[in-house]
Amino acid sequence: MRRNILAIVSVVFLVCCQSNQNRSQRNGSTPQETTGSSFKPDVKYAQHFMVNEEKNFKTVVVKNPWVAGDTLVSYVLYPKGRKAPAVEWAEFKIPVPIDKVVATSSPHIGFIGLLDELDKIIGIANDRYVFNTYVYEGVNQGKIAEVGSLKDSNLEVLMDLSPELVMRTGMDNVRNEDARLTEIGIPISYNVEWMETGMLARAEWIKYIGAFFNKDAEADSIFRSVEKEYLKALSLTSNIDERPSIMTGNNFKGTWYMPGSESYLAKLILDAGGDYHYKNKKSTGSLPLSFEVVLDDLVDADYWIGPRAQSLKELEMMDERYSLFKAFKDGNVYTFNKRMSENGGNDYWESGMTRPDLILKDVIRIFHPNLLPDHKLYYYKQLQ
Repeated sequence: MRRNILAIVSVVFLVCCQSNQNRSQRNGSTPQETTGSSFKPDVKYAQHFMVNEEKNFKTVVVKNPWVAGDTLVSYVLYPKGRKAPAVEWAEFKIPVPIDKVVATSSPHIGFIGLLDELDKIIGIANDRYVFNTYVYEGVNQGKIAEVGSLKDSNLEVLMDLSPELVMRTGMDNVRNEDARLTEIGIPISYNVEWMETGMLARAEWIKYIGAFFNKDAEADSIFRSVEKEYLKALSLTSNIDERPSIMTGNNFKGTWYMPGSESYLAKLILDAGGDYHYKNKKSTGSLPLSFEVVLDDLVDADYWIGPRAQSLKELEMMDERYSLFKAFKDGNVYTFNKRMSENGGNDYWESGMTRPDLILKDVIRIFHPNLLPDHKLYYYKQLQ
């Protein structure tokens, strides 16, 4: 599945751009047709996908985030009712717009919802972590099937559903079981937005998902609105002098995983006008640290965001040493579980990944209340 076709796609991309470098602006409310207008989504932040439009079809490539220069999966998307293009290098050829999709991760539901295509979801992993009321009720009413967890999907259920696309996360332990689906012609979409290192980059994957619904223009318009709001909020903190010190997360089985400087969370802290002790520790993942190291480095941190707890009491019961931190003593502890469903779904991981502008405003409001005095926390809440 990991065929290196980037060179071929690059040639196609160059031909597209040379034929029409001025992209037409299409802001209609109805799904767009794949025509010969050489429309190419302006992907500004995301690093792991490409979408190009040819004369009568679109090409989509998901790059392998773990192997430089490699391709994870490739597609040709062509209008329903027409003959599939003779493109040999594509992994899948899919008629679009799709009408039946299985979404196996929370962000998939968030993106599909923002595109107003929730009625196309026919299956999810399970309802345990679903926040969206429409999807959750669809499961309870038997309209949306549960196909099992990412690591242990019920392939028989998936086959019975006959989806036009199954959205997956792209992890190796997920991909290993997908051969049976591809053998019977069920296309797999590997959504690796979670491997992007910036919040705008993650949100820009709406353009990737929009391609399968023939909503390229809508996806582009939605993202531009989100980007505009994010950059507007970012401008509030660009020249501030006082930056409070920030700590995040909590100890887990003897290890405290702090975000590396290239991770989306570290960048969010800096964008929101905070100072992050490990901002020079180059890593896109997490930094495994001992409790003692974190205590020594961050005992006087001003704010603590993102611990997995519902209250300060619960946090202290998890480890009484948490009460030694200044942020705990001052009550400046915030977590992102304000929007929770009764079944345990957290909207931060669902719609939040599509709305980094709201998340950024939340965190600015926490760090610098005077900069956004009228903003009410949407995803975050203060622990009591």
